[in-house]
Amino acid sequence: MYLTNNNGMNMKRTVSILPIVLLLLLGSCAKEGLNNDFKPYNNYELNDTAWVKTISNNASIFSLADSIFQKSYFTDSIDLTKDQNIQFGDNFEMEFKGNCLTNGTGLLQDGKAKIEIIKILKKGDFIKAFRPNSNNGFPLETGGAFFVRVSKNGTELVLAPGTSLKIKWIDIEAPKFNMQAYLGKEGFPIPNGALDSSHNWFPDTDTSWLKPWVKNIGNSEKRGYILETKKLRWISAQHALMPNTKLTNIYGILPPNFTNKNTLVFAVFANTRTVLSLKSDFASRSFTTGNIPLGTKMTLVSISKIDTDFYLGIKLINDVGTIVNYSLSPEKKNLTQILEFLNSL
Repeated sequence: MYLTNNNGMNMKRTVSILPIVLLLLLGSCAKEGLNNDFKPYNNYELNDTAWVKTISNNASIFSLADSIFQKSYFTDSIDLTKDQNIQFGDNFEMEFKGNCLTNGTGLLQDGKAKIEIIKILKKGDFIKAFRPNSNNGFPLETGGAFFVRVSKNGTELVLAPGTSLKIKWIDIEAPKFNMQAYLGKEGFPIPNGALDSSHNWFPDTDTSWLKPWVKNIGNSEKRGYILETKKLRWISAQHALMPNTKLTNIYGILPPNFTNKNTLVFAVFANTRTVLSLKSDFASRSFTTGNIPLGTKMTLVSISKIDTDFYLGIKLINDVGTIVNYSLSPEKKNLTQILEFLNSL
């Protein structure tokens, strides 16, 4: 039914023509390249730009850490009642005394036990193991670190009071005279996965400098350290960096979809064997760490996992202090490529 007055006729024509105009406009857009197959990916992680104050246990950074964690353990069997000198190749030895391990209740153990060891010497190893070189936020220079676990029938053993473990190793660099024993503090309860945000290196009660270890291999003389410890699990040789300069904070800034739920950022020093972890700063939506000596030359490294894809960001910094805010542009890489890069550090 049509209305006979002019206003009614105008309204009717407008309503009738509108669908045709919309179809023409959509057709025109399609000719200009509009993808008619576009579908919104509401649950696709790449679209998630939200930072969180508390990171949930199912965040991508945990599976990321497990993916790149160094899983190569040295494994051996030891007799708990006998003195042991375990050798792993030519450059690593470990000495136990007999009757030195208990089940944690003071009861000495006998029979056979399983020993597992991780050795981390290179800067990339510290990233893969997620054990940055810092003590309460202050940078350390390292000469290597180890994870040592002894277990019997599935129960982890500890060193009895008054006993110790001695580790000897050849370092990949000329040994420093002022290295000390540092122990790794872990979260409580100890995380099941590789990532431990509570990790911290702190000096052993014996703060004396480590003794050098000299070993003749073939026609050459190799040098390293002797470290004696009364604790198992994470053990390292470190010393505090004491720069004669001011310290500053640095900030790593990434594109919006690289958040504290899916990205980890590290600072790799150029002139010392030092790797720091940049913590996520919710207020500034960036990653930051403090106590960086002015003038430090370093590389910022970001590693991300978004959905099933991995990303690697690299930023070379020649002089910290001239600028303290650094933008990274991550590129999609496969896991093998990321591990190859970390192994090259």
